[in-house]
Amino acid sequence: MEARCTARTLQVLDTEYSADAVEWCPIDKWHNVLTCGTYQLKNPEEQGSGNLEMNEPQIRQGRLYLYSFQNKQLYSPLTEIQRIEMPAILDLKWCHVPMVGYPVLGIANAEGSLELCNLTPCEKNSCSLKPKCSVKLGPECLALSLDWSTGRQNGPVKITSSDSKGCLSLVSVDGSRPALDVISQWKAHDFEAWIAAFNYWNTDVVYSGGDDSKLKGWDMRMGIDRPIFINTRHSMGVCSIQSNPHKQYILATGSYDEHILIWDSRQMKQPLADTHVQGGVWRVKWHPSQNLLLTACMHNGFHILDCEGVFEPKMTE
Repeated sequence: MEARCTARTLQVLDTEYSADAVEWCPIDKWHNVLTCGTYQLKNPEEQGSGNLEMNEPQIRQGRLYLYSFQNKQLYSPLTEIQRIEMPAILDLKWCHVPMVGYPVLGIANAEGSLELCNLTPCEKNSCSLKPKCSVKLGPECLALSLDWSTGRQNGPVKITSSDSKGCLSLVSVDGSRPALDVISQWKAHDFEAWIAAFNYWNTDVVYSGGDDSKLKGWDMRMGIDRPIFINTRHSMGVCSIQSNPHKQYILATGSYDEHILIWDSRQMKQPLADTHVQGGVWRVKWHPSQNLLLTACMHNGFHILDCEGVFEPKMTE
């Protein structure tokens, strides 16, 4: 399932803090814009604080970078156009559609908050991110992931998010104000809920993965008391999930167990494919127009998996 290729390095950037989330803007006319979120643990004494208490928690710092990609520049095509200091960033994702004419970036941070930023044009054909609104998911938790409901369907915009206390949140988005409102929250996993993701073909369905090694499905129409399935095929924490926006019923998951699984959501007992990538799978992302899957592994770089042939096995309605 892996497509073998060689890549040529065009540029190396030092983000100073650990870079754990990068996203190209999916909105037309803004495809040259790249965001990068970072995370860094700092001890309290590094902040110059005095009279330190025993067991004082570490400080999680972050920085958001905004880059512009210039096609005509053969070397060093990425130019930094903005950086914003903020709490450590665990995840960031663009809304797939503009709101009130502007691209919108969602950020999950180490203070347990979701934050939205608008991308707006400015002078000299540049642009900048401006914070617009935020919502707190809960006390003393880290917001670990987010996903937008806009991957394929139109309709009311929602965000699903997961946190370090094992909870999932469903958040409504009023793009005209803008404003965020937590409309539902529930305990989903025994330990950290590393990832939450919508079924892009039916956004009443949400998937989640946790440090308890469980992959779960939830149907908002049936309530949040119990999942519609629990799968334990992964042997370690499930930390990445994405619904395929091109092929209905197809779901990709990745885990600390170094395996990427491709599923048919109509039968979640056995995966369609299992690929060992020799590194914990922090994120998976489907290509915007092809059935290629990009994976970010913690100890073994990036992999591109060609999944086209995986869909050929018989799948009953």
